[in-house]
Amino acid sequence: MNIAPQVFENNSSNIAGLTAAQPANATGGGALDQDSFLRLMTTQLKFQDPFDPLDNQAMVAQLAQFSSVAGISEMNQSLTDIASMLGDNRLSDAKEWIGHSVLVPGNFTVANSDGEYSGEFELNQPTENLSIDLLNDAGEIVMFAELGQQEAGPIQFNFDSKNTAGEPNDLGRLRVRVNGGSVSDLATWVPVASVKTSESSGPPILVTPIGNVLPSEALRIG
Repeated sequence: MNIAPQVFENNSSNIAGLTAAQPANATGGGALDQDSFLRLMTTQLKFQDPFDPLDNQAMVAQLAQFSSVAGISEMNQSLTDIASMLGDNRLSDAKEWIGHSVLVPGNFTVANSDGEYSGEFELNQPTENLSIDLLNDAGEIVMFAELGQQEAGPIQFNFDSKNTAGEPNDLGRLRVRVNGGSVSDLATWVPVASVKTSESSGPPILVTPIGNVLPSEALRIG
């Protein structure tokens, strides 16, 4: 059986300008990805000279090249993922919070480097006799403040803890109790001691004396 070799017309005008011969979905100048490389190799095999087919050594070399392209593509994706992990609100940024205090929702507070216990809340309605207590783990009142008559709205509080020598006095973790009024959105300032990574490539975790805090949970940073 005679097999007539395929004849390809050499149209120099098309080759020079890639006009009529260029497919509608051509992406000249783009990067050669895995799919493009596989289509190119398949087309080469389809239109090879049947009297001089690609030998085994050349086939192995092209397959090795394809594996190399696939590996580079996967590596690029991995580098992209790593860059995303180190982007905004990630570990690199969160480390800058160490040594600062963050305002977080809750009723537990700890002293900053100056011995101050502070926070804020929303007073839902006017009151005649508002007071704030700070209690230790045994439930004992260690500090208190009588604020008296207050209008509804935001209330900020700050307790200055000093010893007899006027030096900052850290009394440990204290619980905030508000008396004499209806309040909401109670939040306290806590210092950030360190930062650690979370599981499954999640956001970083701020380590504070009252527990771990996500950066998204912080209302403000001071």
